[in-house]
Amino acid sequence: MTNIAEAQLIALDWGTTSARAYLMGNDASIVAERSAALGIMQVATRAKEQSLTLNKAFEQALVELCDNWLEDYPQTPVIACGMIGSQQGWVEATYRPVPADLADPTFELASVQIAENRRMYIIPGVLDLKELPDVMRGEETQILGAIELGDTATDDAAEQLFLLPGTHSKWATVQGRTITGFSTSMTGETFGLLSTQSILSKLIKPTDSVSWDAFERGVNISKSSNGDADLMLTSFSARTLVLTGRLERTEVSDYLSGLMIGAEIRSVLGAWHDSALPALTICGNEELSARYTRALKVFGVTEVRALQGTAPRGVWAVASALGMFQTTSV
Repeated sequence: MTNIAEAQLIALDWGTTSARAYLMGNDASIVAERSAALGIMQVATRAKEQSLTLNKAFEQALVELCDNWLEDYPQTPVIACGMIGSQQGWVEATYRPVPADLADPTFELASVQIAENRRMYIIPGVLDLKELPDVMRGEETQILGAIELGDTATDDAAEQLFLLPGTHSKWATVQGRTITGFSTSMTGETFGLLSTQSILSKLIKPTDSVSWDAFERGVNISKSSNGDADLMLTSFSARTLVLTGRLERTEVSDYLSGLMIGAEIRSVLGAWHDSALPALTICGNEELSARYTRALKVFGVTEVRALQGTAPRGVWAVASALGMFQTTSV
């Protein structure tokens, strides 16, 4: 068992379909890590199937996820980020409007009682209340973690751009530790629907390898004048190219992925026009990061930093800013 003096934080990245817990030590290192398919959707299903209150179902899920940590480290703070703080989660954590200082020592965390004299704290999401509003939950903590890991947060830091690919990709502009604006693209979810439920899915032949040629072909089409026609018109080519013998069925999925990621990048980069693109960091899993990095190169963006697993460091930074540790942190 980790020495009680070394166990400084139990950090949770609790999303829609999965949950991950980290036991963190004095130096912000990850001492132990656990994960389970205990996202808020699964917990809600369990509550219904077992006739439990939602609160009870979440209590059980937390114990299952953390196992003995809660008993072994009764004084250690427990902080979560992600969809656990949504309306469908355990308790709703109010959104912070942009500009949002991600490590502001004055902002309040939501909380829920998990034992007598003990609470789990939940980091609020961020709201960009523009004409077409945007929201994020969990991504703000990943961004903060990436800033801390990159040691790029200074009061006069140049603007940075963060990409968080996934079901709903986020592009966020950041100054220091403050999110100044962001946008959301439903690329991942739309790709999932088109590749499994649309007529395009009928031609997809699964393969274990990635056809980067097919992927870049899709990206280049989105970048070209054909991309002016919009994704709703170009995506049907994933079918017609197969029917005319110019695309293999094993290439359809990667071609469609390239089309969609290319369209997303084209739209986002268009906001900068002739201005220099800020330093770009991708926070995502290795597979998605590789796809976006390759697609960005097609658009001439070659200097890209990719980081994985930044959420726990972000939770650590929040706990540090709020003075929640038992001993001096790094």
